[in-house]
Amino acid sequence: MAKTALVVGVSGIVGSATAAHLAAEGWDVLGLARKPAPQAGVRPIAADLQDEALLAAALAEVEPEAVFITTWSRQATEAENIRVNAAMVRNLLDGLRPAGSVRHVALVTGLKHYLGPF
Repeated sequence: MAKTALVVGVSGIVGSATAAHLAAEGWDVLGLARKPAPQAGVRPIAADLQDEALLAAALAEVEPEAVFITTWSRQATEAENIRVNAAMVRNLLDGLRPAGSVRHVALVTGLKHYLGPF
């Protein structure tokens, strides 16, 4: 039986590459983005991480074992970066909690995370 992964930020460079790699390895891949583009081997889920209610509704029928968070929203200050991005992760995990399927969560970071609001 194939494992199921949810790639959050699937429309970005890292997210689309992660989804492609997982699909090539035989995973059942779900790709979440506000506007997910069609990608071979990826079932798109359209949702905004900042809209808690609509996100929960979009995730109601999914049961991923692994979650790869590859998105980040740049804000004007580091305090706002923390507030907004922490809320997005919290909303995501709260939306997935009812299924009880998640066994692993990976937060994928890159240069934009280290530069902050400079």
